[in-house]
Amino acid sequence: MTELDGTLGAAFLGCLAAAILYGVTSVQTFLYFQGHSSQDGLFFKIAIFGLWAVDTIHIAFTAHGMYYYLVTSFGMFEVLLAPTWSLLAGVYLTNISDIIVRCFFAMRVYLLCGRSRPILRVFLPMVIIVLALIVFINGNAFASKGFVLKTFAKLNDVSFFLYTSFAAAVVADTLVALSLCTLLFNSRTGIKRTDSVVTVIMAFIINTGLLTSVCAMGCLVTYAIWPTKFIFIGLYFALSKLYVNSLLASLNARASLRIRDQADPTNFEAAATPIVFPTRMTNTSASTAMGDNVKEMDTFQNSGSSRSSS
Repeated sequence: MTELDGTLGAAFLGCLAAAILYGVTSVQTFLYFQGHSSQDGLFFKIAIFGLWAVDTIHIAFTAHGMYYYLVTSFGMFEVLLAPTWSLLAGVYLTNISDIIVRCFFAMRVYLLCGRSRPILRVFLPMVIIVLALIVFINGNAFASKGFVLKTFAKLNDVSFFLYTSFAAAVVADTLVALSLCTLLFNSRTGIKRTDSVVTVIMAFIINTGLLTSVCAMGCLVTYAIWPTKFIFIGLYFALSKLYVNSLLASLNARASLRIRDQADPTNFEAAATPIVFPTRMTNTSASTAMGDNVKEMDTFQNSGSSRSSS
């Protein structure tokens, strides 16, 4: 019973968590296309829809893998010795969505740095993208080895691919959170309302960055301690969903952020509007003071529109 708790039980709980997060992803995607995508370019909209499609296929593969172990192979405990094809294919999908989201945040760091920080403007995004590529390459290499080696025991012989992938993911996510928080902290204007918005932005970035970093760290630690159990797999099921949801949450929060930035201090309803982090602020005195640091998202997305139209 204990062995099943650490294998099928852990994977089943991870599948449930992934299914819940996929539901949140679908709602956020619907909200984005319903009312928050009008200012974005076609290229950007296609990228968002592509992320949702990849996430949909991923949860389908995850469900197939659990169905294979729990229903099709019920009572055949020897099947736990080998990964099924759908779980290995899900690794490729996770790597695809993760590298897209990390590159998106690398672009945010690039635009937030502005022209006043030419070295950081190049160095930080390059480091983030290089780490994202390390995660992508090593994750795909591990999945490919799974198709060749056939069993989890043999996969332990090439565990350095997985260790490298998880470690690079932790460093990349931490670097993104620290970079964005530092840049936004330095963009404070001294105007109380604007600074309060920046504080909320930083809090969101810290929470998002830490959540994904903790999840990746959890995958790394649980695999190091229990390489023959499925605990790390259960955490890995939910990892890609966290990245996609953080991106969609930031996009869907733009309208509420503009309301808060423009709100009368006596308007308590507007002041209570939930905020994530900005992509555009209007040309009030506060938003002008923040300059490029609060308009960087529209710069990126509108550039996608111009590319698609050309």
